[in-house]
Amino acid sequence: MDLFEKCNKVDSKDELIQFIKALRHDLKDSPDEWENLSLDAFLESVEAWMEDTKDMGYLPNRPEWNSFAAILYVGKIYE
Repeated sequence: MDLFEKCNKVDSKDELIQFIKALRHDLKDSPDEWENLSLDAFLESVEAWMEDTKDMGYLPNRPEWNSFAAILYVGKIYE
């Protein structure tokens, strides 16, 4: 299962922890697949995605565990 699929299946605190672990391992194993390799770039990407999509309904007003996973996932890919 790829990270995007794992992201969508996160529905508990423990699964979020496992997702973060998988995300970290993905960075170590496949840095060429990441757009944002520094913490600064990662956080800027998260901020930009949340700002750019805040009115599109991607994140609920009351986030669930998979919402947190989605926010972390986009830090990997959003430019």
